[in-house]
Amino acid sequence: MKKIGQHIILILLLLTIPIVSSPDFDGTLSVFKVSPFQREFIRFVLVVIFFYINLNVFLPKFYSQKKYIIFILCLLICFGAMVFIPNYLTAENRIPSQHFPMQMPPPANPNGNIPPPPMSERFSQENFQHRANAPYSQMIFSSLLPFLFSFLSSLFIFKNIEKKELERSKAKAELLSLKYQLQPHFLFNILNSIYSLTLLKSDAAPNSILKLSNVMRYVVRESSKDFVPLSREIEYIKDYIALQLVRTDNSLDFSYTENGETKDLYIAPFILVNFIENAFKYGFNAEEDSKISVKIIIEGTILYYSVFNNIVNRNITDEESLKIGLKNTIEYLQQIYPGKHSLISHNNGKTFEVNLQINVSQV
Repeated sequence: MKKIGQHIILILLLLTIPIVSSPDFDGTLSVFKVSPFQREFIRFVLVVIFFYINLNVFLPKFYSQKKYIIFILCLLICFGAMVFIPNYLTAENRIPSQHFPMQMPPPANPNGNIPPPPMSERFSQENFQHRANAPYSQMIFSSLLPFLFSFLSSLFIFKNIEKKELERSKAKAELLSLKYQLQPHFLFNILNSIYSLTLLKSDAAPNSILKLSNVMRYVVRESSKDFVPLSREIEYIKDYIALQLVRTDNSLDFSYTENGETKDLYIAPFILVNFIENAFKYGFNAEEDSKISVKIIIEGTILYYSVFNNIVNRNITDEESLKIGLKNTIEYLQQIYPGKHSLISHNNGKTFEVNLQINVSQV
């Protein structure tokens, strides 16, 4: 509705152009009684109508579909309408009496001759008569420039819209590709954790399998969605953390903090978990004191997300896959939250911390 209102205002403003620019305009609406103005005003209205028809019908349905013959025929019909309709609807030969009122002829001079009318009056009447009875060749020429302007401007706008749609489709395809690159990476690491539990015959194995089931269900159901409830994304993270914690011991100092209301907030799925995966890979080593902390704070629609870890594990066999996963997450953020997020990381060789801030959507 907002865009419709903007277009209505724009059309009304455009329609004032032929009025105020008309040589017959005297500050009143009497200009609408002048035949040449009527013709030009109708032509201007047809130009505006053609602009919208070309933009919304001819270009998308014929030009973009390569139906060029139909497209050219439509253009010729519209151009012909601009030339002939204004002349057909206006009274070509009628000169309004209110514009050139009847005047008494000037008195004769001493020689008995009636002097000619003043030059300004003759020019005004001759100009009006010429405009009122303009030949079709002139009508065609006067219609050509507005027609070309309307056509080229609508074509320019259509090309821009087409370009943006193509970029949007490409971005969506890239995001879907990034999702499918991330998901197997997560699942492989989770399965490794479960495998470790089964080797140890741990009592935590059944609960871990349940957590894995929750994670896989979330991946299958939410992978095709652009946005998911923030509460469900956080539950997914908790299940993932639980799976990672079962393979750690007392050497890991882990803390998790969550504050704020998630109701009616939505987020792009699989945005947050890769940073936690990265923290467990680099931040846990059974032979050293390890520390990992995760903080999630929500204030209004702003999500503050922080992950900190000591760097105690430098012998990582799948470091390249970790880099790919982190790189994809950063690209994912740039694609889905352009100008709506900030990501700051600190790495001094001993500790690593990432701070992410996102303006999440609200329903």
